[in-house]
Amino acid sequence: MRKSTGYVMMGIGFTLGIVLGLLIQLPVITLPTSGRGQGDLGLDLVGSELDIRKKALTSELNNGDLNQDLRNGEGLNRITQNYPLRGLKHSLHSVVYPTNNGSKSHLQEKSVPIPDITPDYRPQSGNQPVDSPPATGLDIPKQGKRGVDWVKAVSDMVDGIVWTSSLENSCKTRQSDQEQKQWREKSTRSKVVKMSEGCGRMQNRLLMLSDGTRACARYRLNTDQIQGEIYSFYLGKLLRINNLLPTVLSVVNSHSDNWRTVHTEMANAQWSDNKVVVITQWSGGLNPAYIPIHLRGDDRALFPTSGELGDMGACELMQWSDLIVFDYLIANLDRVVNNIHNKQWNSQMMESPAHNLERDTDGNLIFMDNESGLFHGYRLLDKYSSYHTSLLDSLCVFRNSTASIIERLHLSGNVGEELHETFVREEPAHSFVPTIPKKNMKILQQRVGDVYEQIQHCRVRFM
Repeated sequence: MRKSTGYVMMGIGFTLGIVLGLLIQLPVITLPTSGRGQGDLGLDLVGSELDIRKKALTSELNNGDLNQDLRNGEGLNRITQNYPLRGLKHSLHSVVYPTNNGSKSHLQEKSVPIPDITPDYRPQSGNQPVDSPPATGLDIPKQGKRGVDWVKAVSDMVDGIVWTSSLENSCKTRQSDQEQKQWREKSTRSKVVKMSEGCGRMQNRLLMLSDGTRACARYRLNTDQIQGEIYSFYLGKLLRINNLLPTVLSVVNSHSDNWRTVHTEMANAQWSDNKVVVITQWSGGLNPAYIPIHLRGDDRALFPTSGELGDMGACELMQWSDLIVFDYLIANLDRVVNNIHNKQWNSQMMESPAHNLERDTDGNLIFMDNESGLFHGYRLLDKYSSYHTSLLDSLCVFRNSTASIIERLHLSGNVGEELHETFVREEPAHSFVPTIPKKNMKILQQRVGDVYEQIQHCRVRFM
């Protein structure tokens, strides 16, 4: 009897032990900390960060002017502009963006989180205090109306309707004209020793040159895509916008010294001899670029009075003013217009990376894949012109040199001829590509006039 009772007690004890063990192992749900660790999806708007924003917003609400604005129905815009809330969930839209010049490594499809636009005051080294702003090369005030505040206002960087010369001088440039010229000359002389996938879809190829440098070759059966890419590059040079990668034409021939080593790879890629390809400098370490908060909404505006810089530095925002001008001139469909157009199917599209736009480690934007410019984009103006116009109308801050060149090209009335002359003078293989049709030159001149009129409109409004 005692033996049976002992067995029963042992069984009960064993069962209780199992149940207790399961309770101990149940998962515990914890709130994320305010720090940004691995796998951060923008869900850390809690703790000290929320307290900072709450205090700042409370201070703003206590301001008599804002309370008056709220009664007038105008204060909400000020709150939204001054304290843009980071999205509390990441975008579910699968965005395709290039990792290396548009490509495979190749094109990667992933859900892209909304970027964290909150200043990160954590020290980058042992000598940097916790509350010090990151180094930017600019004269940043340590105290603002909201306490520690390194985000300067757009108006602090603008002289009239142009970015200040001190801002331009403080920003790193990607490459000088001389460096671009040297690369282009070298690429036309060098032998191609290896050819592989890695520069985008279809028949594009990643090239290894004899000196070890890499380049991307864009092979297209459609001639106007080749024209669009190369003429857009030279228009960038004409405007002194150096955000385009060095680009040059090359005529492929499996029997020539430059291409003989990779004749088998050319055959596998179904390349034909005597075809013109666009060779572009390969650039590594690139990251997606996001559209500034000033340009995301339907009320988009980048004006001298646009408030704070938002989620990016002044140097990057300055490049966005050039991008808007450049994309309007070439009627580029495949960058910001792509995001605006697709917003009708995905409300968070403007928070996703801008299409065909990359950012290097120095903060320089790279305007990639411009093959729709000046040709295909012009054929679709009736369908997409409203998007181009809305972006141009939103801009009233310009780089001084860009505004001056636009004025000169408008008054001369011969932008098409000047572009063609530059192309013929500097492009070794220019004779293998048709010239720009007069119809396209006329459209380009009209669009230069549109930008000129926008500059004059901004001068009247803000000067």
